[in-house]
Amino acid sequence: MPKLTEEQIRQARSIDLLDYLTTHEPNNVRMSKGRTNEYFLVEHDSLKMSNGKWFRHSTQQGGHSALDFLIKIRGIPFADAVETLTGKSAASSLNPPPAKILHKSSPPLKPFVLPAPNKNNDRVIAYLRGRGIDKEVINRCIRTGILYENINHRCVFVGRDENNVPKYASERGTADGWKKDIARSNKWFCFALPPEQPLSKATNKTLAVFEAPVDLLAHHTIHKIGQTGWDGHRLSLGGISSKGLFGFMERHPEIADVELCLDSDQPGKEATERIIKELLGDNRYAGMKITVVPAPFGTDYADTLLAMKQLNNQRNDINRHQTAF
Repeated sequence: MPKLTEEQIRQARSIDLLDYLTTHEPNNVRMSKGRTNEYFLVEHDSLKMSNGKWFRHSTQQGGHSALDFLIKIRGIPFADAVETLTGKSAASSLNPPPAKILHKSSPPLKPFVLPAPNKNNDRVIAYLRGRGIDKEVINRCIRTGILYENINHRCVFVGRDENNVPKYASERGTADGWKKDIARSNKWFCFALPPEQPLSKATNKTLAVFEAPVDLLAHHTIHKIGQTGWDGHRLSLGGISSKGLFGFMERHPEIADVELCLDSDQPGKEATERIIKELLGDNRYAGMKITVVPAPFGTDYADTLLAMKQLNNQRNDINRHQTAF
């Protein structure tokens, strides 16, 4: 058997199980009744899929990708599983047994589609500016197609693959607390902001990781205000799952330092500890430098930016008052 290439392995690891099943075994997957964004396998109905992860409760097995599934559940050797997922082979022995069609009333699975855009981005810009985000980074995100306003006037943060194809998107309300991933988003490709100077060698090997896109943008703004010169990669996990981090690391093997900037509340702290263990437990990243960099003020970097803005406003008020006298 020919030796697998690194690109084949990377591609296979990036394939979401739900995407794989929807394409190749559509009758073998159904939406869980009463559960948003959760699906189950008809062949093994104790196997649930949600937010880029899967878990088979009857055997206590789980994973992050279709590759994990083929190896752990179908018992397919690693090399054969990679070739199956990358289209290099299609051995008939890998085909699953015919699945019974259950829950016929379940709605058919829909492909990932970005929300329809609004005619302008005015409300998104106003919302983010109101939270203190630097106007230049907002415009940069809009210009590169990773941020826009949808017809419901919500922020849409887009994650793209290495070919610039949208694979993930999350919404954030501009007038309320609405937060939601778009259906069928693949967290392997979460919202990310590359360095402003991609050819620079200073911090391009550093990745800062956040829970939410707004924290990511706040981090950028804080460093711009402080003129620190920090110009590394930034990644939002869209929560506390590590799938987006491992997907990013697969696509950027040059990363040598990871700064975990998750929230300082209990879930954020627990996620930080878990992600450190996951990275150190992976031979590819065991020697990597990992630093925990919580927000200096408040729970997250958005809180810190707000505190900085309030402090600056107070200083300006004092200066104006002193000048008046």
